[in-house]
Amino acid sequence: MLKIEDLCVNLHPNWKKVRKMKQIKILFMLVMTILLMGSCLSDSDSSVTLYNDAAITDFTLGTLNKYVGDKKSTFSGSTYLFNIDQSNTGSHTFKDTTIIGRCVYNNDSLPLGTDLKHVVGTLTTMNNSLAVIESLERPGYFDYFNALDSIDFTKPRKVRVYSSDGSVYNQYYISVDAHQEDGDAFVWKLMDDAWQPTPDTQQLPAGIKQLLGNSTTERYAVSTDNKLMVSRDNGASWQEDLINEDYDMLPTRDLALISYPMTNTDSVDYVLLIGNREVNEQNDEAIAMVWRKVVDYSKNSTKAKWNYMERNSTTGDSLALPRMKDLAMVKYDDGILVFGGEGIGGWDEPPYTMIYQSRDNGISWKYNPCYNFPEDFNNLATKVTAVVDKDNFLWLYCEGIGQVWRGRLNRLGWKNQSQK
Repeated sequence: MLKIEDLCVNLHPNWKKVRKMKQIKILFMLVMTILLMGSCLSDSDSSVTLYNDAAITDFTLGTLNKYVGDKKSTFSGSTYLFNIDQSNTGSHTFKDTTIIGRCVYNNDSLPLGTDLKHVVGTLTTMNNSLAVIESLERPGYFDYFNALDSIDFTKPRKVRVYSSDGSVYNQYYISVDAHQEDGDAFVWKLMDDAWQPTPDTQQLPAGIKQLLGNSTTERYAVSTDNKLMVSRDNGASWQEDLINEDYDMLPTRDLALISYPMTNTDSVDYVLLIGNREVNEQNDEAIAMVWRKVVDYSKNSTKAKWNYMERNSTTGDSLALPRMKDLAMVKYDDGILVFGGEGIGGWDEPPYTMIYQSRDNGISWKYNPCYNFPEDFNNLATKVTAVVDKDNFLWLYCEGIGQVWRGRLNRLGWKNQSQK
């Protein structure tokens, strides 16, 4: 049978010399718990089962405070999932500290500005195991883990869980992580290496003046007489593509095209084309031409047609894409970004000063303050080529000046983590 002295030594090696009231309270609670259990066991009319296992089975946060500047708000931490690694030999790194042993940690970091010094959380244990947490002020001393008390989680905390029969305990480290940077901040870096787009050495087919890009099953181009062309055999043959409107609104210069799968559909691509009409023919025009095509390449599907997203080409509207030289377009995060040189025709804008975003597949365009050109960007560039790599970095290669910029929205660099 486990002696009371043995249990107290497990809680603190120098339990006989402890004078701090919290420590005495814990020892008293443990002793009383065992005495009461023993009394119940001696009663022939009652039966209490004591267990020799101890584990944390769940950790849930309560209401937390968040500070952004001088503004305070609260949010529920219960939606943030915590992993529990029950392996005593597991390895985890928290805040540049590597810990070997059982760990409890959140998958998705809490928001920027979360007050980690005052965290309220509830521990669920196996078979009524008793949880105690090591004191920050006096390492080696453990206090009762009270779900009603706020706890300082600015660093990982050591927690011990004692079995109900007092025979064993298991030790855990609990880490509560919060973001240290603004997820919607876009950070640019001027790169030293002279990256540049791979030159297109492909010879243009007869009658084609510019290749535009590809969808899953089609390739697109503009003919020498400014018709939209399509190839469905990897460029071996070309034919005029189908359109719903007349050719008057088709762009003929500053062309950019992207294609991406439609959300929640199978075998369907969304293809977007932007560009401008000739300045000498449409001198007062203030907006770019935006066309789209929804390509269903499932079996027995009909051939899709291009559609013009109609606007008032002279006066435009507040949600139209402005008319700029040398347009570049990429799919990024939950929208589409467009970069352009100086405004032309009826649109007056210095080159490379605004980045426009669409979140509705090119229907409307707005300036998003999350996205700006780098502070030291040289707008004397003759053209900008934009690409996105597998790590969600956006690269800008600036022709004429040789600058190469790399940037990323902070949250797109965070690990893909889930919530409850």
